[in-house]
Amino acid sequence: MKLEDRILYADMLECRRKKGKIYYEDSHGLLVESPKSHMLYCAAENEASAKAVVAHLPSSFAILVAHDMYTDRFIQQQYHITCELRCYHSAYIEKTLPQVKLPHGFTMQTLTEAYIPEIIALYKHSMPSLATVEYIKECLNDDMFAVFDKEILCGFIGVHEEESIGLLEVKQEYQRKGIATALLQRAVQSQMLKGRIPYGEIVEDNIISLQMQKKAGMKTSEKLTYWYFMEE
Repeated sequence: MKLEDRILYADMLECRRKKGKIYYEDSHGLLVESPKSHMLYCAAENEASAKAVVAHLPSSFAILVAHDMYTDRFIQQQYHITCELRCYHSAYIEKTLPQVKLPHGFTMQTLTEAYIPEIIALYKHSMPSLATVEYIKECLNDDMFAVFDKEILCGFIGVHEEESIGLLEVKQEYQRKGIATALLQRAVQSQMLKGRIPYGEIVEDNIISLQMQKKAGMKTSEKLTYWYFMEE
């Protein structure tokens, strides 16, 4: 299957680049696994390919991200689960590195494990299931960046296990100062220097985040991705 929409299919293109396991592929459908996170990604351009894609899904999985609604009916029939999350993709598609526009008076640095307690304290309000020492250590190994007001940590950003940009948090008292935009621009730089597609997922109703992505020079997909979670 040709993945022509670089923004919508950024995650699947990354799986291909990293030679992730392909469970199924035809000219109108693809099912691939991320080699690191083991998340599954699928796409189909018609019902016939969608049915074939779902038929080749493993008996169990943690997370499946679909890039259309063709597969939805077949996923529900086979696994008795429904889509729980809908997201837009946001990606930086320029060839030159973005300029980091850090607000005056603030500094930025790469975080170390010494900041794990602070990271967890802030991140647990957004994603309690991922705000663990083990997960944050993995993210730190792939670089996390933070903005400081003198010695005060104002906000941070990182990369998830599947190598999408995320973990973006800014303390309430430091919001609306351009800190989130600067952090995103720095994360994009890092991803590009590592040879990756700089992309992230934005929950469909997060209007503020969608607007911020645009300020940072990101392009947002016109279509949504659909997330399915299987109970352990």
